[in-house]
Amino acid sequence: MSKNFFLKLLVALSFLAAAVFFFLSVLEVEPFTEFSAAWAGVIFAGVSGLALLFSAIGTSNSTQLKKLKLFISAGLLAVALVCVILALALPKNWIVPLILILLGVMLVLSVVITGGKKWDEGDNHKVGYKNYYQRKAEEEAKKKDQSDDQE
Repeated sequence: MSKNFFLKLLVALSFLAAAVFFFLSVLEVEPFTEFSAAWAGVIFAGVSGLALLFSAIGTSNSTQLKKLKLFISAGLLAVALVCVILALALPKNWIVPLILILLGVMLVLSVVITGGKKWDEGDNHKVGYKNYYQRKAEEEAKKKDQSDDQE
């Protein structure tokens, strides 16, 4: 089994758990009477965001895919954060600063996890790379050496 299977299974199980807990709160089953849709959002968005974050850390070689997973993870964790604020009835003016802090942390993680590499970093950044004109000059020098050897 691939590691993506466990990621998908974890996200699906978190959605199922959130849905079941919310249904039990609607039925007014005793331990779940305080459970609300906001808590269901916290469970699903939080678990999905953390799963994508860990998946981004485990992704190898694809800087573009890592950054995409990090940004989607940041969005899901921001949704979970808003749901926590709504569920706990915290002041609404906390939402924007906390989301900005979360996005700042994710930007730092994107630099650390990707190692600061650009997604389109090409061969010209590698040691020993020769551009077109340098390669052409070498070819002409080889041809000249070969023609000198034949004479």
